[in-house]
Amino acid sequence: MRKILELVASVTAVLVVIFPVQANPKIHPGTAESVGVENSCDYACLTGLVDQYLKALVAHDPSQITVTDHVKFTENTIPLKLGDALWRTMSGLGTYKLYFADPIGGEAGIEASIRENGTPALLLLRIKVVNHKICEIETIVHRNADDATALEKFGQPNQVWTQPLEAGQRVPRPEMSRIANAYFDGILHAAGDSVPFDPNCNRILDGTQDTNNPAAKGWFDKDSFRPDAMGIRENMNTHIWSYIHSIEPRHIVVIDEKMGIVVGMFMFNHPGNVKSANVPGVGQVPMPPVTQRPSSVLMAEFFKLEGGKIRQIEGISIALPFGAKTGWETSPAGK
Repeated sequence: MRKILELVASVTAVLVVIFPVQANPKIHPGTAESVGVENSCDYACLTGLVDQYLKALVAHDPSQITVTDHVKFTENTIPLKLGDALWRTMSGLGTYKLYFADPIGGEAGIEASIRENGTPALLLLRIKVVNHKICEIETIVHRNADDATALEKFGQPNQVWTQPLEAGQRVPRPEMSRIANAYFDGILHAAGDSVPFDPNCNRILDGTQDTNNPAAKGWFDKDSFRPDAMGIRENMNTHIWSYIHSIEPRHIVVIDEKMGIVVGMFMFNHPGNVKSANVPGVGQVPMPPVTQRPSSVLMAEFFKLEGGKIRQIEGISIALPFGAKTGWETSPAGK
């Protein structure tokens, strides 16, 4: 998130539509609550369609995928026609891939490093499938070669992401969603102790591990205060995230019960008027310049849950004008 905020100042001539802040997290139209009995695409079917989509992207050929008549496609929140944007510039896949799928909701996706005309980038893809046809395509493209290269240096996703949960480690779908939202409430209220973190939980955002990482050079470093070297609970308790005014809307888009993964699109809103954080035991810590301007950041973030606790977090983000919409506030017509 830290690097992407630095791009906000260069975003100009953008039409901004202000959205209302909502009291409760919004259920995305693609979650289980809106899906009927027509879905018959199992886990392997869904991930296979993800691979088919990626192959078609590299080939620059939308005819290689099967879509509904009213398919909705966005890239970085903007509704587009299939064949536009990344469809023209995708030149290959990178080495990092993290899949997730939800047969009940009919949704699946991937976080992957890619090549765009040869330049490394990060992609978050979500598809929704009805009757084996794709009816929704949501893509987030994080165009920062350094961040993509940094993620690839991890080699492969942490092994916990690819380990299916045993029956005793699973919790009901509503609880999975509640746990993910508790994380964002913890950020807003500097209340890490209220979030069910596993003691071994770490977070990687935009290719950088920003917890338990003594080597990281953080925004908020001050003398011996090094929040990126802290565990995630302790980091959240410092109040350094107080420049984030709200995290709305929140769209939970995939609940992968097999792997224990919750995926969502979350809008972080920064008014730019918070000058410092009052860190317990440290005192006032100045906010970095990149937080001192109005902006919104759309974060595609995902959580690995084990036994009702957050075991690992990853995500990628894009910078947007303050008050920007996600492009998915309403369901596409004609599905």
